[in-house]
Amino acid sequence: MRFEHAGPRRFGLVVGADGLHSGVRRLVFGDAASSFIGAYFGVLSLPGRCGLDGELRIHVGVGRTAGVYGARHLDEARVLFLFRGEPLDYHHRDVARQKDLLRAAFQGMHPEVDGWLAGLGKAPAFYFDSITQLRMDTWSRGRVTLVGDAGYCPGPAVGGSTSLAVVGAYVLAGELARADGDHARAFPAYERAMAEHVRGSREVALSAARTLVPTSRLGVWGLAQGARLISALPAGPSRALTRLASKTARLHDSITVPAYPGR
Repeated sequence: MRFEHAGPRRFGLVVGADGLHSGVRRLVFGDAASSFIGAYFGVLSLPGRCGLDGELRIHVGVGRTAGVYGARHLDEARVLFLFRGEPLDYHHRDVARQKDLLRAAFQGMHPEVDGWLAGLGKAPAFYFDSITQLRMDTWSRGRVTLVGDAGYCPGPAVGGSTSLAVVGAYVLAGELARADGDHARAFPAYERAMAEHVRGSREVALSAARTLVPTSRLGVWGLAQGARLISALPAGPSRALTRLASKTARLHDSITVPAYPGR
């Protein structure tokens, strides 16, 4: 294998776990089939907890949702933006352009949201991307395979990408152990074991995107009423109702994986 900034090296196997914009995937598979869900998301950190401790505060409008939360284990508050739109012209590494797009989408929504946007210039952490699904028939070729968003992204922020990636890494390692390192047997077994989880995550991502970023005033009302109900309940019932109402949580809570032999 040849590198841009290092000398060539040889590897027995290559696992691409480098996200939705995977360079490994592009080099091995070319342009993968993808499906833009029609929305974008941004995340930024703000210094301090903004007076929040285990609390989520959101503002919802037709086609856009913004929220902030803090927790005791976090030294800073996290702000999440979700909005609908046509395909936008930007590069996934052009942070300045991404911040401009976020400002344009949310400016004037609410004075509190404007305050969050004002923190974009000095945010210690920031991320922005489209909510896009990858739809590949296979994510292995030769001695190369893909894990997580690099191979089967269900849709960042709405499809449980992190859970799917962790399960995928576990299954891949387990199948390699079961096959004594023979990738020709392990990679197909890994894909078979993950196929149903990947399909399910894609489906719930589409539903979650419709719920979290409403397309109508009725949808806005429904999301607001659901949030009020959950916030009015004691902590235990509130968590239970949240899990019950979330298709994504139910799907990933139901995932079972093989108990692979210890190595």
